[in-house]
Amino acid sequence: MLTWVDLLALLSLALGMALGLRAGLPLAFAGAGLLLYLLLAQLGLSGAGWGLGLGLLAGLLAKSLPLPPLPRGLEALLGLLGGTLLGLFLALALWTGFPWEAVGGSLRYPSVNLPTPIYRGVSGSPFAREAFRLAWKTPWLKRALALEGQDLR
Repeated sequence: MLTWVDLLALLSLALGMALGLRAGLPLAFAGAGLLLYLLLAQLGLSGAGWGLGLGLLAGLLAKSLPLPPLPRGLEALLGLLGGTLLGLFLALALWTGFPWEAVGGSLRYPSVNLPTPIYRGVSGSPFAREAFRLAWKTPWLKRALALEGQDLR
């Protein structure tokens, strides 16, 4: 059964796709900004400020560059791809952004120190633990989502 965490994450994905389809090229550039953020995160330049700055800069660049007009279908497709990238990354950030803790030699996600309603929402999610496991085992995604220094202890 889906929890409120899943609904927020899936809403973010759907909104990213819809906005990308509607906005077109600016969201395609923002998706390219996300790819640039993923590359910069490997160099240690990660965090919300970097992601927001690169996304806004890429979107503004798309609006201000004198690009040749594209067919509406191609522009919508490029925007859909960029919006989908942004939506997926935001959904993954929502699913993995809750605190975890190291217990013995393993990880506990989510942390039991969370307030009860939040703990129930995250632990009952069919996607959150798998998303966290994927992000934790993928080094570049772990750096991009800044999961390394998040332990509560």
